[in-house]
Amino acid sequence: MTRVSHSRFVLLVALVFGATAALFAQDYKTDPRSLVRRAIENETREPAKKEYFLFRDNKRNKYGQLHTREMVQTPDLVLARLVAIDGKPLNQEQRTKEDARLNRLINDPEELAKKRKEQREDDQRVRRMVKAMPEAFNYEYVGNEPTKNGELVVLKFSPNPNWNPPNRELAVFTGMAGTMKIALPQTRLALMQAQLFKNVDFGWGILGHLDKGGDFMIEQGETYPGHWDLTRMKLHFTGKVLIFKSLNIFSDEQMSNFHPVPPMNVAQALDKLKQVETEYAQNAAGGSK
Repeated sequence: MTRVSHSRFVLLVALVFGATAALFAQDYKTDPRSLVRRAIENETREPAKKEYFLFRDNKRNKYGQLHTREMVQTPDLVLARLVAIDGKPLNQEQRTKEDARLNRLINDPEELAKKRKEQREDDQRVRRMVKAMPEAFNYEYVGNEPTKNGELVVLKFSPNPNWNPPNRELAVFTGMAGTMKIALPQTRLALMQAQLFKNVDFGWGILGHLDKGGDFMIEQGETYPGHWDLTRMKLHFTGKVLIFKSLNIFSDEQMSNFHPVPPMNVAQALDKLKQVETEYAQNAAGGSK
């Protein structure tokens, strides 16, 4: 290719990409649902190469108590080990109890199968809810927020009156409104914050309902180069189950310290968690001197 041809080629590429970028910018402002669809596709797409991580989970319950857990992802399931309560490492009795709980996963095949089944069902439930979001809501472009790695597109959302929930668990979307932020250029869901503006019944109210005023918030970020994961989750819902049983869900969770690990089986993962728990206790003891 001659220098003149090369220059024309570069110019053409620049024009095409410039036009595409301008079209994309106009697209999400006039049709924000298209941006949400692309983001949700990225959230639900299986990666070409599966990666596994060790990370820390700090979870505060409705009583104000903070539980710190070390978590490890494996090809089978995600395992967790409690390492501290309110910032204090476990005492010997608590460590022995935690050992016994986790050892049941190795020694009791039924317990392990039950754990796998629960996590698989939870994952499927989340996927169904995430996949429904582009059509379940109407979206309104609000603006852009700059970040060190790009920008966040801010959208307001409210229930789409033309959308009918296919099952009871998705009926919650009919009473939910809030804010969504999508990170560019990654086109990933960075934040979703929502509130129930009305009571939401499950099974015509016979099975139960969630009260007006309940809210939740989730945040995602690049927790390791090229890897996006959940970094914050807050839930607060009240209601009733089967008419008479009160429901009160409160949780405030933060995830941090993501480190890649090789694929491990359950026994190897539990050994890794035991090692990390010992290191956590030693570091805490050293810091208190």
